[in-house]
Amino acid sequence: MDMDLILERLGVEKGMIRRFRQEKITPDIISLMSLYDFNCLGVNDKTTIMKLRVECVCYRSNPWAHNNDSTRCQVT
Repeated sequence: MDMDLILERLGVEKGMIRRFRQEKITPDIISLMSLYDFNCLGVNDKTTIMKLRVECVCYRSNPWAHNNDSTRCQVT
């Protein structure tokens, strides 16, 4: 799923979506970002950060996953 779509679904403002795009933030790196990183992008609300992390958790790079379908999470 596209990062823009995830942000839109969470109701994030257009300016913030543009910043994520400019910084080339993708769903697979959201879980690696610190609170400082989010604050630098203008995301200061911890609830929004948590919702974003939950939405993006399925897109992390996982060398042990054998699921080639990037649109679904494989829970084992």
